[in-house]
Amino acid sequence: MDDAFSPLVLMRHHYPLRGVMIDNQPWVCAREFALLIGHRHPERICRLMDADQVRTVPFRSASGQVEVVEVISESGLYRVLCRFTHPENRNLRRWLSHVAMPTLRDTQGGAGDTPRRTLMAWEKQQINLLDWQGELWIPLSELPSFHGSAQHEDNKRRSLLSRWWRRESRV
Repeated sequence: MDDAFSPLVLMRHHYPLRGVMIDNQPWVCAREFALLIGHRHPERICRLMDADQVRTVPFRSASGQVEVVEVISESGLYRVLCRFTHPENRNLRRWLSHVAMPTLRDTQGGAGDTPRRTLMAWEKQQINLLDWQGELWIPLSELPSFHGSAQHEDNKRRSLLSRWWRRESRV
């Protein structure tokens, strides 16, 4: 199958989510998205979709094997998030909107002088970077998790708050 797509693998909480660009639109693997949101029956996720929100495409793995999978469009993703409410879905929607979908769109290519998102694997996690003018940029919001000192800072902050709380509650 020469027309198989080579998907980009996005990671969210150690769960892979394969995505591709088809006709300038992002599409992701339906089964993997269902597992990501914790759906009990991932094979049923496509039943509530309209015909233009789901399709079957061949994915080529890194080893060269071809697998036929059902994929969901971007509008289908948000439809699923609205249908299956869960407290984590707000964070998942933000991740989809700010990291996953822009990263998929940037894999499409374009002019070399415009900034592009890219993913860097680092110690069992993925970090969203911006590749611009030959330099890699990391968002400040991801810097503590990248550096590893976030836990130390969080413990310091927690200990200061607990000391203040104990002092205030005695008064």
